[in-house]
Amino acid sequence: MTWITGDEYSGSFDGFCIVDCAVRDRNIFAFALDAIFTDEEVDEEQRNGWDRSLRPKRLITFFRDKPEGARYGAREFEEWGPLRLGAMSAPKSQLLLFEQHGQQVYVVGSGEAGFEVPLNRDNPNLPPFGLVDRIKTFEGHAFLCGAYRSFGKRLGVDKYESYTDAIPEVPEDDPLYLRDGFADFDMFAEDDVYAAGGKGDVWHFNGKTWRQIHLSTNAWLNTVCCGGDGMVYISGYEGRTFMGRDDTWTQIQEGGIYLGWRDMVWFEDRAWAVSENGLWAIKDGKVEFQNHLLEPEIAVCSGNLYVNDGVMLMAGLGGACFRENGEWHSIFTKGCMDKMLLAEAK
Repeated sequence: MTWITGDEYSGSFDGFCIVDCAVRDRNIFAFALDAIFTDEEVDEEQRNGWDRSLRPKRLITFFRDKPEGARYGAREFEEWGPLRLGAMSAPKSQLLLFEQHGQQVYVVGSGEAGFEVPLNRDNPNLPPFGLVDRIKTFEGHAFLCGAYRSFGKRLGVDKYESYTDAIPEVPEDDPLYLRDGFADFDMFAEDDVYAAGGKGDVWHFNGKTWRQIHLSTNAWLNTVCCGGDGMVYISGYEGRTFMGRDDTWTQIQEGGIYLGWRDMVWFEDRAWAVSENGLWAIKDGKVEFQNHLLEPEIAVCSGNLYVNDGVMLMAGLGGACFRENGEWHSIFTKGCMDKMLLAEAK
């Protein structure tokens, strides 16, 4: 089943690509989009020295339980840099969109929509966040991590609880000094958090203090997943993956995956990892490529993952789909929609 018509695609996704996604609840999905330029637009962009990261942006909200013609909402953003998208149900059911250049924040949902105070590290009235690299939902709240080993929880409008100041400084002569920030995090509970980034830079938070964990790698780390099996999964350069907890870790994937994984989440009974080239599953310490097991219209949707309210959303350059109750459902694929629009234009 495909959840989108040609007209809906033309008015929402056409001319854009998905760069992030989020699940507000099982019936409300969201997509952060970046404009796709034609060859002529790229030439003009290069001639004028424009920053390609500032191409037009769009936020799409998809209501899967509404009838055709009422399933989509859209908001345009001009002169915005790279986007990060997350969701929350506390204190209200809303989406949280973060822009990395100006560290701008846009929140929409529950009858409200508007900009909040930018998460600028120099703002004395806000916790010391750096650039936000990941937003995840845990027990209804939105948690954020990013540069300068920042980590915090959104409490409400312009209100955050920061745990960043509790992270101890690492001596410059420490092999793990490189402080490029947290690329990802996950949590079993608010007092059992794992965060990682930089070159082998892994930390654990017990609700009061942070402790640095020495992982046997100096590879750049990208993703963290706390599994329902009680294990933590951390991946880095070319998909090199470790499974463990506390100070005991086993490498379960040597690497060899181009550019590594962008997202890793736990859903149903396993960890799922994704890049722009495909989907992998990890169960009982075994990593398996999934694309050959998926329908073609599902496999091309890889790129980003988000789990919330019993749904796993997957979206990327090729389209969007979701998994629920053990089954995959296609929302749309770019190739099919482009062919449909081309046929209608003839």
